[in-house]
This record gives sequence, structure tokens and C-alpha cells, in this order.
Amino acid sequence: MQISDSILQDVRRLVADKFAFELDEVQSESGFFADLGLESIDLLELSFHLEKLYGVKIRLQDMGRGEYALDEQGCLTGESLVQLKSKYPFMKLDGFETRPLRRPGDIVTIDAIAGFVQMALEANGSQSRTR
Repeated sequence: MQISDSILQDVRRLVADKFAFELDEVQSESGFFADLGLESIDLLELSFHLEKLYGVKIRLQDMGRGEYALDEQGCLTGESLVQLKSKYPFMKLDGFETRPLRRPGDIVTIDAIAGFVQMALEANGSQSRTR
């Protein structure tokens, strides 16, 4: 699934504006929790702003919640990787089978958020907003 550059840029701008970052600090590969140091409540706030922007229900907090298992080292199991890639084809999960997760949300990146938004728009038959 190719993520729309327009949606990705909207997500980057919203994160920068709402959470006091410079735009160049918010890259597509930035981890929402791990790299930017944001919290679960911030993800809820971002969901609200994205819903307002696009006019569709976007439940970012559901992304990956409880849908995967970790091995004894804290890495995603092979089965979990397959399930996540199937459900969220936009997620870039390379390396997570050997890189331990510090917290469940470590798989949530700016790019993944943009993909989740795009998936919600496509499921609702919506087009991304025009500027």
C-alpha cells in the first residue's frame, strides 16, 4: 500500500504543530512514542485532530493494540509479524523480529499513522481532503 504524500505531510504538520516540534524533527520514520517521546493521550489528541481534518473516524489507539505476541527477548514473533503485515500493509516492520520493543507502541511511527489514516479514508470511500 502506497501512502499518500499529502496525508503523510498532513500528519507530520499536525504532530509538529500540536506537540511543539519543528517540522524537520518529525520524519516519516520517527517513532511516535520512542523517538518523539509522546504519550498515549497525545495519540488520542492526534486522532481527534485527524478526524476533524478528514471527517472520518480514525482510532489510532487501536493500531496494533494487543494484536501481537513477543518472544522471550521482547521481539515480535514471526506469526505476529505476518498478522500485522496482513492487517496493516503500510507498516514498515523490518527488523522488529530482532529488535526488542521497549513498549507496545514502539511499532507506531509517523508513516504508520499516515497509513492508518489512509486506510480509514479508503474504508469510508473518502478521498483525502483538497487544500
